[in-house]
Amino acid sequence: MSNKRLLLFTNSDYGQANAVLATAHALGLTCQDFEIHIASFQDLERGVDGASRFMKAAAAEQKLRIPKDFVFHKVEGTSWGPATKHPDTAIFETLELAPGLVNSAKGVAILPAVMIPWGPEEFMRIYRETERVFDKVHPDLTIVEPLYTQALTLCHHRGVRWMVLSPNTIKEFAVPLQPRTNEVLRNKMDSSITLMTMMELGVLKPAPPGLPILVANSPDIDYPFSIIPPQLTSCGPIVRPAPLLRQVDAPLAAWISRGPTIYANLGTHHRSNPAEAYEMAKAFRDVLRYADELKPPGERFQILWKLGRTPDKQGNAPERDAYTDEWALVHDTLQPLIDQDRARVTDWLVAEPKSVLESQNIVCSVNHGGANSFHESLCSGVPQALLPAWTDCYDFANRVELLGIGRWANKKAKPRWKTDELADAMVEMLFGPDSAQIRRTAEEIASRHPEWEGRQKAAQEILRYLSG
Repeated sequence: MSNKRLLLFTNSDYGQANAVLATAHALGLTCQDFEIHIASFQDLERGVDGASRFMKAAAAEQKLRIPKDFVFHKVEGTSWGPATKHPDTAIFETLELAPGLVNSAKGVAILPAVMIPWGPEEFMRIYRETERVFDKVHPDLTIVEPLYTQALTLCHHRGVRWMVLSPNTIKEFAVPLQPRTNEVLRNKMDSSITLMTMMELGVLKPAPPGLPILVANSPDIDYPFSIIPPQLTSCGPIVRPAPLLRQVDAPLAAWISRGPTIYANLGTHHRSNPAEAYEMAKAFRDVLRYADELKPPGERFQILWKLGRTPDKQGNAPERDAYTDEWALVHDTLQPLIDQDRARVTDWLVAEPKSVLESQNIVCSVNHGGANSFHESLCSGVPQALLPAWTDCYDFANRVELLGIGRWANKKAKPRWKTDELADAMVEMLFGPDSAQIRRTAEEIASRHPEWEGRQKAAQEILRYLSG
């Protein structure tokens, strides 16, 4: 099987795109003659270019034939993530509400808008752009990330050969479908086109018969389902490859190698305000203080904190790594540890989170419970302290406790955190009576899910379907 042309549609948000880029990497290494086309919004262009170069470097290192470059196709419009933050939708504000009966009802009410956060005009512009790219590429097989609703709709309408590649788990929700968004869109669409969203892939309705769906999880790390749809393939975590930390940031690798390190990174979408960052800084201070007071003395713990910060009242982003004025308390709280070079707080790291997690000395991953963060930490064998802030992240906070690989560290303070609750959870994970078992369990699960396996299985399933 050679000279095939694959087209992958994804949003540009890395929470959605990473599984697509990971699978494209495995496909390129396996089938060097394939043309792999990736269609997305402007913000992913650099990511696709970097993924292409890394794939070719990996092929050279493994002494494989050098694959063709990925071909990027820019789709004009707004990606799913930014669209959910548009003032007209108010989706993001609802997703940030703490779980509960009333707030869950609010979440159910906005499900259609979550799937289609674009206004009718913009939805149709993106649909036509998607159609343009498809007709230009004329692929042998199309692979769609499930929040790219326009591509789902196009492939279903055209009856093309296609698959779904999901970075998340697929769960069924017994909730009513709100029709308003769909009705407005249908007035704009050709009457022969049936709108398709993730709702029709198993969330509310069974997926179309015969449509293959690949998901980035497996039964041993998910909730126990008695029935799994026959067309759904669990690939295990689909993790994007990344270079070794010492190859991209040798000084940071050397610093982490000095001792057990807590790594805090709440993802690309979360931004802390000064008060929230201060609460977290105090928690980190208290955990390291506890470690220092252990008798007999333990190893000297340290903290690496990638802190995403909110803009000021004028909408200006804080000056990089400057902690003055309203941010001074954050820096002052950790100042003794910073002076000892045991705490590093930064707005930006050159290295990918996966590179940091795989550097061997990370003993705790403090993250927001996004699918990528959860799976990267899981495959690295690193226990996790989860601080879910959004509706879809609470599942992963539950999972770390069900699996025995960490703690949900803001159960009381959700959707943010408080110093005592976060510090207590981390102390329990790192030094409590169950700490050794948590580490062993995290390492055992990681041994069952090597970081390369999920993307390789996804690639194999795609090739099997293509050749069938």
